[in-house]
Amino acid sequence: MSQALDIHEALRTNYLMQSLSERQIGEISAITSVKEFNGGDTILRQFAKDNDLLIILEGKARINGFSGELIAEAQPGSVIGEISLIDDKPRSATVVAVGDTKIATIPNSDLWGLMNREPEIGKELLLAISRILAARLRAANVVLDSVVERAD
Repeated sequence: MSQALDIHEALRTNYLMQSLSERQIGEISAITSVKEFNGGDTILRQFAKDNDLLIILEGKARINGFSGELIAEAQPGSVIGEISLIDDKPRSATVVAVGDTKIATIPNSDLWGLMNREPEIGKELLLAISRILAARLRAANVVLDSVVERAD
């Protein structure tokens, strides 16, 4: 099986793409590349100015905060870089591969170009990203509430 077919299949089964047609997923597959990382490799660095969208295809990654503390662990299917994609600001965390890890990389400029040419793709992707961010915000609110409650 070719790498193009592998990318298409991986994207087709990802949450971000669930509302897209096969043709639309093919458009995204055409601008996507796969990068491989060894355990301990930095996938992206906090404060870096790149803003590509990443999807873990195989393996896992640690998402580390400002002082190196573990914020989350990303599994296959996890989307990384959605905040920088949306706000065009530097990366908010460092992501490190845990063991051999394959990442689908969708370049920011190519993705925004595609979403501008095909507004339906843009609408569906941005809605899916909004849902991811909303779920993360709700989870952060629960943690913050428990911290405030313990402080009282």
